[in-house]
Amino acid sequence: MKRLWLLTVLFCIAFPFLSFKEKKPAAKKKSSIAAISKTLAYPVAGKRSKVGSYWGASRSGGTRKHKGIDIFARKGTPVVALADGIITLKDKTPVGGKVLWLKPSNHSWSAYYAHLDKQLVKEGQYVRKGQVIGTVGNTGNARYTPSHLHFGIYTARGPVNPLPYVKHSTKIVVAKKKKTTASGNAKMKKARTKR
Repeated sequence: MKRLWLLTVLFCIAFPFLSFKEKKPAAKKKSSIAAISKTLAYPVAGKRSKVGSYWGASRSGGTRKHKGIDIFARKGTPVVALADGIITLKDKTPVGGKVLWLKPSNHSWSAYYAHLDKQLVKEGQYVRKGQVIGTVGNTGNARYTPSHLHFGIYTARGPVNPLPYVKHSTKIVVAKKKKTTASGNAKMKKARTKR
């Protein structure tokens, strides 16, 4: 009887502090991701890229879900580091083709770049936000699709929808390298010898 009485008293004391309202940490999380997004660079340089395949879309005849987004752009379009960080893996896989993993310095998650045509960095290399790390391609299981970057975000708990991370990010414009003709090279040599 004393135990029942004690439990009743404890319940009465604790009752006002119990919350029966639905907690909304997801809204706070979304706003923090939106804030993070504004500090990141969009992974494909230039203004002519477009997300064409989204998180959760059916893959392999419905046997799996898409764990990223596909950003379509012309083959060879520069792919950039979305933040300062370390290239933790440079690899070639049957599904992802030429891939890079970037671990940003100021975040606990990693970014995954797949189907690259070229990988322009080394494993273990430190990269800066906006630095060109590769180019858009269609390697791996994307060899018969239009060129695109498969982009993903991976946390300690696994993949998460990457779109909120890049939705408000800054698009980087990379200056094109000028092509030098043979006559242009000759003129430059002549100019150097006159000095």
